[in-house]
Amino acid sequence: MMSLRNLVLGVVSAAMLTACAQQEATDTTETPVTPALDAEAFSTQVGQFVATWNTEGGSALGTMIAEDAVLMQPDGPAIEGRAAILTALADGYDNALIQQVTTVDEVLAVGDLAYGRGTWTLNPTAAAGDLASMSGQWSALYQPGPDGQWQIWRWMWNQPSPQVLDAE
Repeated sequence: MMSLRNLVLGVVSAAMLTACAQQEATDTTETPVTPALDAEAFSTQVGQFVATWNTEGGSALGTMIAEDAVLMQPDGPAIEGRAAILTALADGYDNALIQQVTTVDEVLAVGDLAYGRGTWTLNPTAAAGDLASMSGQWSALYQPGPDGQWQIWRWMWNQPSPQVLDAE
């Protein structure tokens, strides 16, 4: 009786170990590889983001923004998710009327993330008439995307308030 019990325990243990091993082997969850943080390459990627925005509009930024990204704008609610952010950009900016220029003033590695900050300026095109330029600062946390490129994950920008502009 004791040997039958040991045999049953052995078979059950072997079956559990085999099942665990098979589950580990069939786990196909992709873990993005964190790209090395090269400040020059990072700045180039930010430049590509702005060039795409200027030529194709906000809706074309697709995979440059993480699926679960959050955008915080001045005087507005947080916008959550890639689709909502792309819609807000497409609805809020007409690249026929304004063109964006940015600087990248700081790039830091933060664990598996990258942090970038800089300035932005929206310049009116000839089609904009007497629309004034606007400028401010931006900062963003980036996470590695499935293609190995950095994706905007948490994004915030500001611009001077009317009180600051009046004081200048």
